[in-house]
Amino acid sequence: MHIKTYILTLLLLCLGMPALAQADALFDEFKRERNAEYVKIPAIVTAMGKLFMGNEPEEQFAKKVRTVRVLDMEKCSAGVKRRFDRRVAALAHKGYETMVRVNDDGEKVHIYARIKNKVIRELLIAYSEEKDCTLVQIKGRFNRDDFARVVNEQTGHKHGHH
Repeated sequence: MHIKTYILTLLLLCLGMPALAQADALFDEFKRERNAEYVKIPAIVTAMGKLFMGNEPEEQFAKKVRTVRVLDMEKCSAGVKRRFDRRVAALAHKGYETMVRVNDDGEKVHIYARIKNKVIRELLIAYSEEKDCTLVQIKGRFNRDDFARVVNEQTGHKHGHH
């Protein structure tokens, strides 16, 4: 391999890495905060759970999940929560596509997706309000229809539709 080709290949590989590193950096930064609670559900556990799932839209979506990480900062200081809000707002510019953004009376919900070849590889869900902050990362292989089906199913149930 020519050195020029090698450098170009290395550069292209590195360009894809910042998006992946953003969520990892966010978890690493905030899971160490005082009173933060962090849980990671590894692929082996999600694989075992898939054995017991049926065919409901939520279960079909869940079957495509590889790993899940949750960071709960409800008991963290107000300063930590404000810093979290700022860092989450910056994600939209760091390789994530905004799927949903809601800011309703102090409650903020942001759902970002990392998409490769029209396949959603990662969903990053950030929820914050004055008293609570939560970050959820779901890695897997989903398409937009999977995402839309679950959202429609959940909002239909919430509003009394079925």
